[in-house]
Amino acid sequence: MEKEIFNQTNIFFDNESQTQDEAFQSIAKFVSYNGYSTSENDFYEGLKNREKESTTGFKDGIAIPHSNDDSVVKPGLFLVKFSNAIEWDSLDKKPITVAFVLSIPKNGSTEHLKLLSKIARKLMDENFRQTILENEDKVVLATTVDEI
Repeated sequence: MEKEIFNQTNIFFDNESQTQDEAFQSIAKFVSYNGYSTSENDFYEGLKNREKESTTGFKDGIAIPHSNDDSVVKPGLFLVKFSNAIEWDSLDKKPITVAFVLSIPKNGSTEHLKLLSKIARKLMDENFRQTILENEDKVVLATTVDEI
């Protein structure tokens, strides 16, 4: 994984969020803080708008929310682990505890689809999924995500 898209600083442990809306607010703040978006509010709205199209919740407690609003200045991948299970309209109807978040510039939709596809394929790997779901060590998590 390219270091500009993902590195250890793109891992966030969210101990506060209780709802999907709070999770989106927290994610937008983190993405903006890290310089991938120029507007926390626009990124938040982009996450919400994308979710209205169809759910980004997959199964086994994992979601892949993303936004390609005008505030996104560079492509990024973020791993967010939630302390609280977040109700999400996921495919298996179970709450999520992990989100792979994508920031997608308006002109980067091709790369976004490739990355989304790589993540989805990697999520089929039981060892990968279990490491992401069960581990709290940023070094281990970063190394694991780098396998994508």
